[in-house]
Formats: sequence, C-alpha cells, structure tokens
Amino acid sequence: MQDEKVSEHFGNVLIIGLGMIGGSFAKALKNKGVATLFGADRRDAELTLGISTGVIDYAAQLDQETIAQMDVIVLATPVRAMASVLKEIHAFIRPDTLITDVGSTKGSVVEAAKKVFGYAPANFIPGHPIAGAEKSGVLAANPHLFERHMAIVTPLPESDPVLLDRLYKLWEAVGSDVVGMDVEHHDHVLASSSHLPHLLAYTLVDTLANSEKSQDVFKFAAGGFRDFTRIASSDPVMWRDVFLANKEATLATLDLFTDRLSFMRQVIVEGDGASMFGVFSRAKSARDHFLRLLEQRTLGGQSEVKPVSISLSSVNAVKGAVSLTGDKSLSHRVVILAALSCGVSTIDNLDLTGNVKVTVQALRDMGVVIDDIGLNQVRVHGVGLKGLKAPIAPINVHSSLTSLYLLLPVLAGQEFEVSVTADEVLLNRPISSLLAILSSMGATVETAAADCLPVTIKSRVPKALDIALAQFSRRLSSSAMLACLFSPGESQVILANDDGEIDVEILKAFGFNVKLEGKRFKSAPSTLHSTDLMLPADVNKTALLLAFACLCPGSDLSIENALTGENIGSLLPFLGKQGADIRYEKDANGKLPQGRVRARFSQLKNFELLPENTTRLRESLPIVCVLAAFTKGTSKIYGVRSLAYYYEDRIMTMLDGLRHMGVKVTFENDVVYIEGGHPVSGNNLDSAGDYHIALAMLALGIRSREPCVVHDCQKLLEEFTELESVMVALGLQCDVAR
Repeated sequence: MQDEKVSEHFGNVLIIGLGMIGGSFAKALKNKGVATLFGADRRDAELTLGISTGVIDYAAQLDQETIAQMDVIVLATPVRAMASVLKEIHAFIRPDTLITDVGSTKGSVVEAAKKVFGYAPANFIPGHPIAGAEKSGVLAANPHLFERHMAIVTPLPESDPVLLDRLYKLWEAVGSDVVGMDVEHHDHVLASSSHLPHLLAYTLVDTLANSEKSQDVFKFAAGGFRDFTRIASSDPVMWRDVFLANKEATLATLDLFTDRLSFMRQVIVEGDGASMFGVFSRAKSARDHFLRLLEQRTLGGQSEVKPVSISLSSVNAVKGAVSLTGDKSLSHRVVILAALSCGVSTIDNLDLTGNVKVTVQALRDMGVVIDDIGLNQVRVHGVGLKGLKAPIAPINVHSSLTSLYLLLPVLAGQEFEVSVTADEVLLNRPISSLLAILSSMGATVETAAADCLPVTIKSRVPKALDIALAQFSRRLSSSAMLACLFSPGESQVILANDDGEIDVEILKAFGFNVKLEGKRFKSAPSTLHSTDLMLPADVNKTALLLAFACLCPGSDLSIENALTGENIGSLLPFLGKQGADIRYEKDANGKLPQGRVRARFSQLKNFELLPENTTRLRESLPIVCVLAAFTKGTSKIYGVRSLAYYYEDRIMTMLDGLRHMGVKVTFENDVVYIEGGHPVSGNNLDSAGDYHIALAMLALGIRSREPCVVHDCQKLLEEFTELESVMVALGLQCDVAR
C-alpha cells in the first residue's frame, strides 16, 4: 500500500496535538504530498519544532478563520482533552469538514461530541490507528509508523458516507490496513489487547519497585522482564486518561484476567502440572497465531522457501532391515481419538512431522494437553468426546487435507461455534461430500462460495447417522466413522470402499462399540477410554521401499514394523498381483496388526489398470508409473481424467519425468501407455514440490544408468524426515543439497 502513488489530495488538514501519533500522521501525509498540513498544540515549542523538522507546513490557532478553512480536522490530544477542544472549535466547523480522532477509546469521545454538539454530527467519524511507541513529542514523529498496521474506523449510524469514504482513503494514504468496527466492540477489544497489558506492565513494575528486594530484582532482570514491561515507559498522563475513559470495558476484562490469575495460583498450590501445561500451550498457540497475523501484515505474507535437491546413485541391490516412523494417516487418527477419550493415553512411534503437526496443534488450541515425552512418543490427556474448548482463532489446517477431513466432524460434535480455514492450496477446493456428512450429523454450516473454505459450524442438533458414501475416499470414510462418535443413537455408514478395517481396529482400541460387515460400518453410542498404542510403520514409505527392493536385482529388504493383514493400503496388493516377492510375518502381540514384511527382487509383469483400480490406486499412481517403466511390455492406465484435477496433474508431471529419462510414454483417449523394459538415463528431475512425485522419482533414479538428481524436494523431507538415515541403512547413496 505504502509503495503506491496516492493521487487524491485531501486539502487542508489540521492536526490538533503534535505528539508522536499526531506528528507521525502529519509527517506521513506531508511526505506523500497529499495535503497541506496545519498543526495546533498548546505547547508553542512543539509547533516550532514541527515546522523546522518538516512535520507540518503551518502553525495554526483554533480560531474561526483557521477552522473554517479546514477540510479535515484530526484530534490527536489526550482523550480527556477532546471535549474541551471540540467545545472550542465546534461553532466554526463547516458541515463538509471531516472530523476524526486517534484516541484509544471511542465511547467517551463519541459522548464528548454529543455533549458539545447536542447530537452526533454526520461529519464526526472516530478512528484509531493500532500503532505507537513509547516515545512522545513531535521529535518522535515517524512517517512510516502506520505502514502495514491496522487503523480502525468506528462510524456512527449518522455518519456521512462520503466523509466515511474519505476517512478510509486518508488512512490508506499513510499505508494503513483499514477496518471498520462499532464503537462498543472497539472499546472491549482494545481493553483486552491494549489497555489491560499496559495496566499489568505499570502495576508489575510498581509492585517490584516498592518491594524490599527491588534493587536485586532490577539488577538481575533480563530480557523477559524488559520485554514484558516495555510499555510501562509509555506516557502516564495519556494512559491515566485512557483507563478513566474506558472504565467499564477495562474492568470487565480485568475481572476475567483476575479470575484466571486466581485459577493459576490454585494450580501452582496443587502442583497441577497438566493444567498448567494446558494453559501455557493454549497461550503459546494464541500468541503464535498473533505473530503469524503480524508477520502477514508486516511482510505481506511472503516467506522464503529454500530449494532442496536429492541426488541418488544407481545401485545393484537394496539390502537390510529397518523400522520406520509410524503411519502418518494413523497418527492423525490416533491422536484425535486419544484427545476425545477419558484418561491419559501414551502413543509410541507417532509421526510428529509434516501435516500431523497441524492436527496436534489444532487439538492443543482447543485445550488438549499433549506432552512430548520422548522421540516420536506423546502422552495425551483426553478431555472426553465433547470436552474440547473453543479456540481463540479459526482453526487453520494449512495444506493438510487429512486434518481437514478428520477435524471437521469432531468440531461438528462440539457445543461451540468454530471456524476452519486453510492455506491457499485448499481454499479453492470444494468439500461438498464432507459437508454432507456434517449436515447428516445435524450441524448448520456456513461456507464460502462453491462449498469451499473457510467454513463456520454455527449450531448442531445431534442426529443418528444413516448414510451411504458414493465417493471412493479413505479420508471421507474416516470422517464418516468419526462423525458416528457423536451420534445419540445407533448409526450406519455404507462405505464406498472396503479398506476401513484399520479404522475399526483403532476405534475398538479406544473402546468404541463398532463393527464392520463388508462395506457396512455400524456403531452404538460409547464413551472412549484411554489406551497405550505402538503405531506400525507408514504404509506409503513401506510401499516405496519395498518397490525399491522389487526393482533392484539382488535385493532383500525387511520392514520390521510394517502394517499387516487387510490394512496395507492399495499399492502392496497391487505389487503382489504383478509378481512381487513380498512375504508377511504378523506379530500377534500388538493391539494393531503389524509385523515384518520382506521383499526381494522380482521381474514384474506389465499390467492394465481399469478405471476402478486407477481410482483405488490414485495416491500411488506416480510409483505405479515407475513400476511400469521397468516391466517388459506396455502397461496401460485407464480413467485418469475421471480423477480429481490434482491427481491428474500429478500423473502428468510424473509422465514428463519418465519421458525425460527416456521412457516411451503416450496419453491418448484418456489412456496412459507406458512402454517398459528399456534402460533409463537422465540426471535432473523436477518433483514440482509434491511428496508422492518426489518419492516416485527417487525410485525411477535408482535404476538409472547415471546419478539422478530430483529437485524441489523440501516437502518430501518434511514428510519423510528419516529418509537420509534409512537410505544409508539400506546401502543407498543419497545426498541432500539444501
């Protein structure tokens, strides 16, 4: 905003009160060349300095001749002085002159105006810039003070719309982000965000200064004390006036804080570490949210993403035995169920990387205490099915589709209004099928256009579910199952696919009364109970490494903690059908089905994927394309265009990579043809920042006749943090360049 040329000229602008705020506003307008600046101040020295330092053009008196010439009058005096200033000038003000102010309270200023004029003038529109510093006086004027800071405009019902528009443009001219707010709401918000912190800072410093050990306190105080008490250096007169003017809102906020402070005192007395940690976690989350908003305003939301490339040398064999971090999909589900249980659950081998952090943070934002007690190990203090607390801000799932699908039904089961948003990549993605589940639960939901985020869950009338899912989606199936947790009666979900067994196993582990008969999921109302779980290895990582072994002659690879049984996803059964030598040894001791999976080199057969199987394998299609490149003959994949656009885009990127490596690929009439069995060669592949594509391109490079470099792999390393150590353990030469 501040870099754009401002074309509008605001005429004669009078700033009454050349303190730091008034002086900064005057200097910003003067530097932009959008107004002729007049200044008035009870201190003649400030006026002299204002002219000599270029803050204003002219010094002014508050007489009829001067006031009648003004197009804009800005009250920048202490709040308690505004009534007397208005009384002095009100008889001389033209009806088309905009009158505004910069005070921290609005209710008292509006009352002062009504008292002076006898009514609320249409040309009086209060305002408040959310910017400042501890310095005072015209010499502290900073023309950049308001850039990328908010300015709150508080119009009255009587306000002139033309002058209101001018006020918006006035603040925009100095670089502010302008928002509108009613007077009462403004005073309550500012009592919490600005006035109370100043009161605490003043009171803390005064308390310590009058204590018996004050000298030692100040002698050994460090950065924390300095940062917390910085605002106690502000102008005492101004803040005395603020508290007297905004008395009711400040007292209401102070009462809330006093109650919480008493609660924390009792927590310390009782040694209640869990409650303490919960408060601290929610507070940290709230402040982190504030810092993110501040960063977006000050930096325009831009963040640097450093490129990451991975080079992989061709190998003869993949040999060894490894254990992998827990399944990412299960990690989301288990931590949610543990949070909704009664009691304390310990989860081992939880994947705490990538998008799982989004789910964990969302739960912490809603009052769940989640202790990190070891590497990939957490202790979750459950709050019960409806024990979550309203978050201080909208839940942001960022780019995590899994978090979105699993959290929304849980939020629809709570008793508070809540909003959910996301990063740009998800904001334009319709979620109609997911919203249909929430509607079946009895929730009233408001969405953006076309059933996109953000969404707000307004109210709910709990109902028993009886729905049939038409869409083939693991996430959607899990979402429907979680929705059944909040059903007041028996529920039934007809799944579109038959891979819901692992979800049922997890739900049973937490005590949910469920059963799965083919595709028919049934449940009865239950209370979830805490449990201790060891999560099996991630299915996608397991499948990738086993594919490595199948592709490389002489390979013999074991995954020691793999998910087994009917819960192994879609890629491993596909490998088996194509002739892969994969064997399973189930461990009967765990609560979840897991054990050792062993794979050796196999000469895979070419294949034809009909549309139904293409849909089933859609998450794994990049690696399926790589497998096709190393089979003899031509493989065919049907129905790509029937997939969602992001799956189709992923496949097209992968096909470009295959062509770059010398593989003959064609795409005609919605059929992909991959001619395999020929040597591949190439050294630079672009994964487009996609986790699945990067994994598949590494598999492609493992059989290349020359070292292969895969670019744009930062997402891969976020999701597969142990990649480098696993590669080394299996004898693969993998180098990461950041």
